[in-house]
Formats: sequence, C-alpha cells, structure tokens
Amino acid sequence: MASKLEELVLKYPKIFEQYEGNPGMVNWLDLPEGWIPVVDKLCGAIQSYIDNVTRYTEGKTYKTPQVTCTQMKEKFGGLRFYVNGGDNHTDGMIYMAEHLCSLTCQKCGSEKNIGQTKGWIATLCEECGKEQSTWKMNNE
Repeated sequence: MASKLEELVLKYPKIFEQYEGNPGMVNWLDLPEGWIPVVDKLCGAIQSYIDNVTRYTEGKTYKTPQVTCTQMKEKFGGLRFYVNGGDNHTDGMIYMAEHLCSLTCQKCGSEKNIGQTKGWIATLCEECGKEQSTWKMNNE
C-alpha cells in the first residue's frame, strides 16, 4: 500500500516527473505528513493554472511552461519546494504554500497554537510540541 506522500506524487505525474538524479523518488520523500494537504492543494492549483490559463501579449499566445518538482523537503522548520518551469504566478503559489506550512504543524497538520523547537527546528502545534523541551509558541 502506498503512503500518503507516494499517493501525492502519483496524483500529479506532470509535476513529479521522474528524472535522472532522483532514484526511487528520494528528492520528494522528505516531506512531513502534516504538510501533505498543503502541497496537494499547491500542486492542484499549479496544474490547473498550467492546463487552463493562456496569456495573450502583443497578439501572441503564451502557455506557462510545465512545472516539474526537483525537490521538496522540510528545512529549518519550513517547506522548500524547488521546481523547473512555471512563471511568476506559479512562483507566488509556491511562496504562499511555503508560508502556510510555517503556520501548520508538520506532524499532525493542525493550524492551532503553532510554535517551533530550537536547535533542530521543527514547526509543531502545542500538542505535538509537548514532548519537545525546546518548543515555544511563535508569538512568545
């Protein structure tokens, strides 16, 4: 049975296109489970935009180049989503998702009482952070 993360990768084959240098999807499998719903919405929005939006400039038609994810991971308690392709609009979607993950527990997906640990930084809700002695609310 596929994990939730593997299901996400399979759901968006154009975005998660296999490439040399990513054996066994290693560059995509370091995403905390709590952030999978945010990345799912991000990929859905990106693919819908690419498939359905055509821009017209100076009498010419332009399609946004397909976004392909080269790596996604947690780093310093935040989402990193690296891509090839896209445009300023898709870049904005990625920045928004990265920001939303900084407000979402990477363990359970909660958006309430979010804080971070010190040292090895993790973004956690109060409940998941209880077991971490260095966890503090973001507003403390």
